[in-house]
Amino acid sequence: MAFLRTDEVTSSSGKTHKYLRIVESVRKKGKVRQKTIANLGNIAVLRKDIKQIVNGLLKACGEKPLTFAEDGQLIGTKQYGVRYVAQAIWERLGLHEIIKRHLKKRRASVRYEGWSLMMVINKLSDPVSKLGIFRWLNGIYWPEHGFNPLLFEDGITEEEYLECAKGEVMKFYRAMDHLLSLKDTIEIHLYRELRDLFSLKVDLVFYDLTSSYFEGNGPEGFAGLGYSRDHEPGKKQVVIGLIMCNGMPIGHEVFEGSRVDKKTVKEVLKDLKEKFEIGRCIFVGDRGLVTKENLEEIERHGFDSIIALRKRRNVEVKEIVLDATPHVYCIECKELWWREVKTIEGIRYIVCRNPEVAELQRQMREENIKALMNELDKIKEGIERLKSKVSLKRVVSQVEEVLRHKHGRRLIGYKVDEKDGRLSYWIKEESIKIEEALDGVYILRTEEQRMSAKEVIEAYKDLTDVERAFRTMKSALQLRPFYHWTENRVRAHALICYLAFLIERYVERTLKHHNVGFSAETAFESLSQLGAAVMEVDEERYTYISEPSRRDRIIFNALGLKFPKRCVIEKAKRGM
Repeated sequence: MAFLRTDEVTSSSGKTHKYLRIVESVRKKGKVRQKTIANLGNIAVLRKDIKQIVNGLLKACGEKPLTFAEDGQLIGTKQYGVRYVAQAIWERLGLHEIIKRHLKKRRASVRYEGWSLMMVINKLSDPVSKLGIFRWLNGIYWPEHGFNPLLFEDGITEEEYLECAKGEVMKFYRAMDHLLSLKDTIEIHLYRELRDLFSLKVDLVFYDLTSSYFEGNGPEGFAGLGYSRDHEPGKKQVVIGLIMCNGMPIGHEVFEGSRVDKKTVKEVLKDLKEKFEIGRCIFVGDRGLVTKENLEEIERHGFDSIIALRKRRNVEVKEIVLDATPHVYCIECKELWWREVKTIEGIRYIVCRNPEVAELQRQMREENIKALMNELDKIKEGIERLKSKVSLKRVVSQVEEVLRHKHGRRLIGYKVDEKDGRLSYWIKEESIKIEEALDGVYILRTEEQRMSAKEVIEAYKDLTDVERAFRTMKSALQLRPFYHWTENRVRAHALICYLAFLIERYVERTLKHHNVGFSAETAFESLSQLGAAVMEVDEERYTYISEPSRRDRIIFNALGLKFPKRCVIEKAKRGM
């Protein structure tokens, strides 16, 4: 085996010189000796040309020349981990194939698939507007992004950037149009994939709604005023329904903003029956969904239901809570007492009560009544101090303004004398009796006979998972507010948020299955630190992926993903 050897030679003048030789070990007569293959010369002379000599030797032997760090230029560091993992899941779920097949049929550029993925990953990484994605993309390792390189030039002015971005952003909008046309195909495919991957048992299907508002008027006829869950009653909105099963989203719908909750159920039931081909399940929904028509529609589709009843606008509720027979509760824990009421028609009502909440509500009601009475007494005293006749209309207006707060109209009645404007008021004893019976109580209605009362309660509690999903989509994934001006773009934006949420839930569920003790949000925070350093040497770029952290390795192992290739070489080009 050949190797380098340094020999020191002293000249006649007494100066020491170092020479470099290539030698090999040979055995002669049982002894190992070194045989000189080549004399490379004086090291002092070789030093200035050493890189060319080394690469010349490599080239002569058919090997790739070496790249020396000092000869290259560090272009920058980019985030890579979130993109790598999200893209791997996107491809594992088959989304890239579905979208690319569609694009090829339409004879459209397959790049729209990558731009769709880019918008989804942006929601998981650092949600911004479509126009703002270019700024975000400048910090992400995505060399094949397909946009005008001018957007990523350091010397570009703000005016040049905006002019260029306005043209390039249309690629995102066209990608959204293609994506929306595949909504049903994608949801059906994902449902089947998730059902097989996670062995989803479609016995309980959860459905709930939220709203999301517009900055501006939004699409005419689609954006509308309605019950705002964002506490933005003056802004136009849309209503979004989410269907979940075993903690995974399987579908969503976007309704016009004026649509009331109970008017959304028919479309959702049709999706469950026809789109997802679910033959039998228990439909779990909240108070706003209960109407006679909806219950009949659920039954017509062959589904059972677990529905929470409205407490104060339901005749059934009043009959149950005001029943004169003694109420015997089963005490599961200090926060949950329950009793069951069955009818001869087979309807089961599960009355759930939290004594601690009941006591808090009782105390709050008493404080509210006291505060209301104080305000009404002030009005009475003011009337009595006046010598002239008081305006009836003025007194009524003052009283109504007081009773408008703290559930006043529900708790207190009043009368204003038409002759002298004198005010009298009283506590509504019958209303108080009903309120006391409803303190800390919620009531579930179901015709399902195979589940125990406790299982019915636990199923309804799982509906809060949909509420958590909405919080994630609205905050972390920035579902709201909408800035789009056409109905299809609004629907496409909701679909992008839905797909991002599905990937997050995929990660969450997989980590939990492998007993990993942190959330998907924590996982993505860790992955955001997995970066790519890009160095340019001559006409090539060398991208070095950073060493995965211990947490990154746990994530990759749980998800069954290989670590990214540590070094990537590409021809140098502007705009990564």
